[in-house]
Parts: sequence; structure tokens; C-alpha cells
Amino acid sequence: MNLEEYLTQKTLIEKVLTIDEITAMSKKNKNISIEMGQTFDEGQPLEMIKYALFIMNLQDLISQQGASVSSHWIIADHFMTSINKDKEIEQAKKQAKDRVDFLELLNKTYNGNIGSIYSSDLSKLPEYQENLSILKIKIKEDEIFRSRVSKSVPEDRRNNPEAINYSLEELAVIQTMKTDIKIGPKSEIMYDEPARKFAPLTSFKKFSAIHLTNSYLFGDPKIPDNVKKEIEEFGILPYKKNSKGLGEYRIDPVNDSLDRITNLINNTEDRRTLIGLAQTCKLISMKLGEDFNYKIPNDLKSLKKLSINLYDKYIKNPLVKIY
Repeated sequence: MNLEEYLTQKTLIEKVLTIDEITAMSKKNKNISIEMGQTFDEGQPLEMIKYALFIMNLQDLISQQGASVSSHWIIADHFMTSINKDKEIEQAKKQAKDRVDFLELLNKTYNGNIGSIYSSDLSKLPEYQENLSILKIKIKEDEIFRSRVSKSVPEDRRNNPEAINYSLEELAVIQTMKTDIKIGPKSEIMYDEPARKFAPLTSFKKFSAIHLTNSYLFGDPKIPDNVKKEIEEFGILPYKKNSKGLGEYRIDPVNDSLDRITNLINNTEDRRTLIGLAQTCKLISMKLGEDFNYKIPNDLKSLKKLSINLYDKYIKNPLVKIY
């Protein structure tokens, strides 16, 4: 599979901003930075394997073109403790370390090379502070810039005048890390599209962005219509197991027992969830240099059986050998 084929898989990718930019930069003998920012909770959701393996394979494909590629998970601890004030510092420290340990487990298991950096450490760098200062001045002086940045603030936070600082610091992270390609879920389109437009107004780098398809719930949850509508549009947040308070319908490959995982799969009524699991396993097989010779069954019972077998082969058994 070549790079363009990889970036046009409809079952894996929602949108790319833009393929032409990514393929063009991959053909140049230059350094390319791939970044993925993430918040977190006490769990390690299965969907983070999907994102990790997507990045690992993307890094391999771009490297084959002659470019030098680095990739990082940005662990957004200071975003949660200092900006949004969603967590206490000690709680965030432990959960952030658990996420980094999980990444290291995935690197060892699947021969990856994704680095990690805490946003709290990044924010202390002089270059970061300089970039943030430029943005804060710009937003006061430039009405067009202020309007574009405002569109990147989630609607449920727009009544808070300080919420715009999240977007400014996000752009400061991207600029400080010299990000070329940003990876994230579909929901980040709301941030990335306006960010790509306002970046040139500050002479910052105009990054490319890749948004993966939605993640859905295991089991057969009964959820309110308004939450169901949000999930249909943007899926479940892949970073946090208890996104929308629905952690009991997520798989945590590190902390969940095999019986619990098997029961969740057997009780799943949404085919998209199981197809997403198969897609993750396909990414793993690609990274390991194996052919993925599995067809998705039409009937749900057979799909559940296949999902359990795929989970055992590509996730449970490899992780057990390392963990």
C-alpha cells in the first residue's frame, strides 16, 4: 500500500487536510513532524491502539519516500489542570504517566517509535511562551484573527471568556513542535479547519491534519437521544474511556479482564464498533508486515466471533507477552 492509498481508506479516515500537501512533503528530503494531542482519564481505551498504529504506519510510509519522520503524543496535562481546570494536578500526573506507559507498551509490542511530551513541560519553553505571546497580542489587535480563533472554541465553552486561551495554547503547541501533520478524531475538524486559516495571519506554519473515523460503543447501551445524536456526529472521544460517562461500554486492554472484554463484544449490537475493531487489527497486521486475510461477515453473530478471534490474535496475545 502506498501513501496515497493509505490516506484514502474510507473505513479508516474521515477527512485529510490535505492529501496533496502530505504527499508533496513526503517526497522531499526533509524532517517531518507528526503530532497527536490528547486529554485523558484513568483508562486506556482500545481506540488509542487504532491511533497509535495509524501513526506508526504513516511514519513508515512517509519514511519510505526519503523523509526523516518523528512522531509524538502530546499529553495535555496542563490543558486539563491550568486552562480548563478539569483535574487536580496530582490526579493528572498519575493519569498522564499511565498514558505514557501505555504508549511505551504499544511501541514495544508493535515495533513503534512514537515519542511523548507533556504539555506542562512544553509550555515552560521560551519558544512556547514567545509563540503564545504573539498569539495573545494578535487576538487583541486583529478582528479577523479573533473571529477565526473564536470558531475553534467548542460551543459548550463559548460562554467562558477564558475558553479561547485553549485554542491559543493549542496553536502555540503546534508551532513550537514544528508540526507538519496533526492526527485526531473527527471532532477536531472544528478546531483544525479554522486553525489552518488563522495560522498564516501570525506567520505560523500551516499544518496538515488527518481525522480518523468515529469510534462507537461496545455492548448495547441505552443512551439519551441528545447524547446519541452527538455520538452519531462525532463518535466517542478516543482519549478518555469514560467519555460522556459511558466507560462501561468501552474496552480497556490494559485494565479490563478477558471475560469482560469477551462479554462486551458478544453483547455488541452496533456493527460499526466491531468493524472498527477489525480495522485496528488490520493496521496492526500492516505494521507487522502480515497480510490481513479476513472478510467481514454479513451476520452479526459471525462478526462477533471474528472480532473475538482478531482481538486475541492482534491485541491480547501480543500485549500479554510484553505487559
